[in-house]
Amino acid sequence: MGKLGFRIADGIVHVGFWLSCLMLVIFWGRIPERIVTHFNGAGVADSWGNKSSLLLLVFLMAYMYAMHLICIRMIRHLGTKDKMYGKKLAAFVTEEDFAAGALMSMAYLAWMDASLILMFDYIIVCSIISRPLGSWFIWVLFLIIGGELIWYFICYWSRKRKIRIRMLAELSAREDESERTPDDMECF
Repeated sequence: MGKLGFRIADGIVHVGFWLSCLMLVIFWGRIPERIVTHFNGAGVADSWGNKSSLLLLVFLMAYMYAMHLICIRMIRHLGTKDKMYGKKLAAFVTEEDFAAGALMSMAYLAWMDASLILMFDYIIVCSIISRPLGSWFIWVLFLIIGGELIWYFICYWSRKRKIRIRMLAELSAREDESERTPDDMECF
């Protein structure tokens, strides 16, 4: 996942949050006073309430959106090689490794947040139109979030493995150099 993947996910987060806020403002007068406020594990509506309960979802989305912005900034500016790959590997981490690790972390965070924002958007729509979420909803959500986590760890371990191989090669080369005696280094 490169810069394009991160930009797509980050764009989904921004558009998903602001579009849902805008739509609620525009269509607030058309939303029925009584809407679904809770869905059970099977995705069926089991509680009804006032439309103002939608503001709680918007508040949760705003909180998640703010945390997204803060975390992306922290990854970009506060990350270090030893925090990203560990103290043992830090000396062998190149700038390319560090940049790839930061981008990988930002992409994971952005895709996770995009999934959650879209989940909240879907819940808001289903609440407004009194439509069940569907029994598939929670399972699809778990699969998506689990898939994103597995993808991140595969990418992370792959990058870490490349750094370890580089570290072992450099350490081996250093050992070979130190084993040479001064007689071995003379030119004939």
